[in-house]
Amino acid sequence: MSFSRKRLLTLNGKEKSGEYMKLRKSILVPSIIFLFLAIVINTSWRSIHSPRPINHKVFNKKKKTNRGSLLSNTFESVYEHVQKLAPTLDSVVFRQAYIGYLNLREQGKTDSPILTIADLSIHSSKPRLWIIDLERDSLLLNTFVAHGRGSGIQEARLFSDRPNSNQSSLGFYLTGETYQGKHGRSLKLDGLDRGFNTNARARGIVLHGAWYVGANILKGQDRMGVSQGCPAVSEPLKDKIIDLIKNKSVLYIYGKSAKYQSAYLNEQTATQSLMAANMDESKSEIPDSMSLAEAGNLL
Repeated sequence: MSFSRKRLLTLNGKEKSGEYMKLRKSILVPSIIFLFLAIVINTSWRSIHSPRPINHKVFNKKKKTNRGSLLSNTFESVYEHVQKLAPTLDSVVFRQAYIGYLNLREQGKTDSPILTIADLSIHSSKPRLWIIDLERDSLLLNTFVAHGRGSGIQEARLFSDRPNSNQSSLGFYLTGETYQGKHGRSLKLDGLDRGFNTNARARGIVLHGAWYVGANILKGQDRMGVSQGCPAVSEPLKDKIIDLIKNKSVLYIYGKSAKYQSAYLNEQTATQSLMAANMDESKSEIPDSMSLAEAGNLL
C-alpha cells in the first residue's frame, strides 16, 4: 500500500474517530446533566419530606439558654413593676418569694394571686411586710410586723422551729383559716419547709394583731414590740390583713440565715413550669404592658 493511501486511510480513520467522539459527547453530556439533576431533585425531596437530624448538643445548649433567659426576663419584668410600688423591697428577697410562689402554684398548693413577704432582716422600726396582688399589679399594703422575742429584741438574728423557743421561723407558709383566740380574730399558718417552719401549727404560730405593733409605738421607743414567735401586726389593721391573705395564699418570711434552704427555691422547677405554659419561645419576652399575674402565667 502506498504511503499516500495509508495516509488517506489514517485521515479517514481520524475523521471517523472524531465524528464518533463528537457523537459520544453529544450523548454523554446530556446523560450526565440528567443524572445530576435527578440526584439533586431526589436529595431536595428527601430534605423536604424527611426530618433532619438534630445536633443534640447544640440544641440542648440553646434550650438551656432560653430557659435561663425566660426565668430572668420574667423576674426582671415583674420586679420592675413591684419596685415602683414597693421601692424598699429587696430584689433578692422578692426573687426568692416569687420563685417559691411559682413552684407552689405549679404544685397546685395555691391559686391565689396574693403574695405576702415579711423581711425580718430589716429593723422592726421600718415597714417590712408587703402584701402584693400579682393579678392586679398592685401593692395592697406595706406595714409593720413583729418578730419573736427569742430571735432578738432590736433585730431578728436567730430563727428556729422548736417549741417554746419564742423564735420566728423562716420560709414559705400557706395561710389557713381564721379563728378566735387570745388575740381576738387571728389567722392560722401552715409551714411548708420541713425543719424550718412545719411546727407552726403545733407551736401556735399565727398571724394576729398586737398592741405593741404600729407607727404609734415609735413615739415612745425605736422599735416594735416582740411576740412569742408569731408575725404580729397592728391591731387596727389585723382584720384587713387577714381578709386579704386568708385561705391558702403564700406567705414568705425572710431572714438572714446561712442554714435556711427550701425545695421551693428550686429555679429549675420554676423554669420548667414557665416552659410548660409557654411552649412558644416567641412569648419568652414579656411586654412592659403585661400584668404581674400574666407574667407569672408564663410559668
